[in-house]
Amino acid sequence: MRKQHDSILILSRDADFAAACRSALESGAGSLQVELAAGFEHARLLAERTNPLLVVLDEPALAPVAPEETAEHPSLDSAATLFADMTPVVVLGAPEHQEEIAALVAAGAAEFVARSGDFARRTLALIERRLRQREREISGVPPARVRAERLEEDFGEVLRHELNNPLTGILGNAELLLAEVRRRQDGRLPQGAQQRLETITDLAVRLRETVRRLSQQLEERQTRTTV
Repeated sequence: MRKQHDSILILSRDADFAAACRSALESGAGSLQVELAAGFEHARLLAERTNPLLVVLDEPALAPVAPEETAEHPSLDSAATLFADMTPVVVLGAPEHQEEIAALVAAGAAEFVARSGDFARRTLALIERRLRQREREISGVPPARVRAERLEEDFGEVLRHELNNPLTGILGNAELLLAEVRRRQDGRLPQGAQQRLETITDLAVRLRETVRRLSQQLEERQTRTTV
């Protein structure tokens, strides 16, 4: 059961997204409190003071408020790492920036949501999954059972999440490249085309590896359940 002071922290300048998260999470069972911050330093201080169950890091909130602002702003990787040292993190960002926090995702310290399409719904689903996992751990459910239950309940969501992120990046970069080629109408690749093609290739390789890894995990699970 959640304690009175349980909270999550959302760092975002997207007022509609923040309000939707607060409404959905605070209206649920328990006494979860949603703390909002529009800037990195404010979020860091709130995280240190409130010790949240989870931090939601919205990448656009790391950018300067005004172009003339001279204060240093952290990269996505450094900001996510700082919060991940305190608590699990859900990062919202451009699909092509997922690689920046790949190590944190691989370690289970962070989740990544591509900031496209219905990203708010996907973010809320990940938050709820993380909170359920934490409650099971606190209640003393054995870790092996937690992992098994999580895979049983969320495999479809995990599949969609892990495949949609690179697919969104591949399609987004391909569509931008095609639009620029059509606009030029000279048959030549525009400036920056090589970088976009390299990004598409990298994302395609990652997608192939993701399918291989998920297939292997599913086979291992099926083997364990039949032994």
